[in-house]
Amino acid sequence: MKMMKTNFRRIASLFAVSSLFFSCSNDTNLDNKSQELNYVTQEKMELARYVANALKTNNGAELLSNSKFKNLNEILLSEVFDDLKMKNNEEFISSEIKKEGILECFVYNQEKMSATSLKDLQILFAPIDDNTKTLEGIDINGNVVFVDASQPSKNPILFIDQHGKYEFQKNMNSFNEELKKRGFDTQMTTPNISGKATAVDFNKIDSIKLSDVQEPWFKGNPEIYAIVFNFDQNFNEPNVPPLRVLQMPYIKKKNVLYTPEQPFVFWNEHTRNAATMIIMEEDSGFDYAGVINIVVQAIGTGVTLGTGDAIWTPFVVNTVTAVLDEIKGSWSTDSDDEIDQYYIIRKQNVTQLKSGASNNAAITYSFETL
Repeated sequence: MKMMKTNFRRIASLFAVSSLFFSCSNDTNLDNKSQELNYVTQEKMELARYVANALKTNNGAELLSNSKFKNLNEILLSEVFDDLKMKNNEEFISSEIKKEGILECFVYNQEKMSATSLKDLQILFAPIDDNTKTLEGIDINGNVVFVDASQPSKNPILFIDQHGKYEFQKNMNSFNEELKKRGFDTQMTTPNISGKATAVDFNKIDSIKLSDVQEPWFKGNPEIYAIVFNFDQNFNEPNVPPLRVLQMPYIKKKNVLYTPEQPFVFWNEHTRNAATMIIMEEDSGFDYAGVINIVVQAIGTGVTLGTGDAIWTPFVVNTVTAVLDEIKGSWSTDSDDEIDQYYIIRKQNVTQLKSGASNNAAITYSFETL
């Protein structure tokens, strides 16, 4: 193993030296002399060179031109290694790299990829911070490159990402596990009375459009989710406030109308005919327990309030603000981005697009019984 890694380092060094005068013609490339690595470690650079070598020696151009990478679709890096028939790749993935998140990748500007050539390809690491000014990585020959993050690149790029689709799914699973520990019901269940199943009343999202997905070009597709909750008593478990986390993986682009028919409020859980929804874009997780604590604490106040909007609305707004502050003030370097909020959702049909409080989301929804 150690011999293999040593030999690879020698090969990678030869690639870098032999291509010293090679440069990609792209006006978003920055002068290397005035730059230094900021968020990418030397271990990651070595991993990138291993990926570059694997692509060059195993017909990687054809793989990256494949439809599986279409529309910025993220693929596990381990799957890429399998497709390239590369073994022993774990040697190049240190425990420190693994600790940061699941390794996945996506191709930017795939339409500019050649199925027979990799000469313009760059391999960059997607940063955690949305406000990063400079992207870091290598060209296909192993040379360090710096790319201006403020404008979309003209080159085909293989982004290695550790905060994408698969990491998002892991985070959402962690959130739901935390809910289960607290006794929250995260699955759609049918109440059972005297051994007989009763009807389930719910609202479903018929259509949704976002005017901004809060994701820069170098982060690929957004990871959108919604927190849906209320502050009254749960119909089935009086001591547990209804709270659900919904993934919205179908949302890929801004200003596109999606029609998911996704259930999002289950009225059998509520004694008050109003719910609240916050739509977020996930970047790197947050303190799940802290968010849940805020909702749990709010139930004590919520169940004592009257039914009038003049009393109820300010309470909901204040609690939503506390939830958002908890998410934005979390341990994460790049906390999740707020998309929009719907403070009060009722048991009704809304057939015209209804904007959220921040005027970023627009949805239609309907009430149904199963």
